Amino acid sequence: MKRKIKVLLLTTILAIQFCSVGLQAATDEELYAGNQLSLLGILKGYPDGSLKLDNNITRVEVATLTIRALGYENTVVVGEEKSFRDVPESFWGFSNIQNAYKLKIMQGYPSGEFKHNNNITYAEVVTIMVNTLGKGKDLQGVWPDNYLNKGKEIGVIPTNSKVSPNKIVSRGEMAVIVWDTLMVKK
Repeated sequence: MKRKIKVLLLTTILAIQFCSVGLQAATDEELYAGNQLSLLGILKGYPDGSLKLDNNITRVEVATLTIRALGYENTVVVGEEKSFRDVPESFWGFSNIQNAYKLKIMQGYPSGEFKHNNNITYAEVVTIMVNTLGKGKDLQGVWPDNYLNKGKEIGVIPTNSKVSPNKIVSRGEMAVIVWDTLMVKK
């Protein structure tokens, strides 16, 4: 009987550890940045009130955060619209995607799609924040290194950042990057 209990207990512990592999809780820095952005109305939560900072963030969510941070939500930015074949006018993020495009913050793909529900990489996010600050013009070098280097130079990301450019970004990580971008002295 004791052996069965030990085996059951060990199996339960291993199952919990196995199931938790890959789960990432938001860091204190992510919680702070997320809460600050939430107070400012830039990062909005879910119907249950949570920010779900450990979830991956999508391209449309990044466009929306960026447009809110710039104060252009519910505003039509002047400029030529781009017809992305996967973003109908009825889509909730249509105007934010259009504004991000018009402001030259985000672009679509050569296929004519925006891929709004796709996850977004660290390199893409840093590029967007550098462009948001108007610092993406005439960069020397090859993408993404040129944008990552500029992001470090101006304070969008830490100068000692070793994050892989291809890393998928979570909502919490995005909150930190947006918060740090807001703190950049132009």
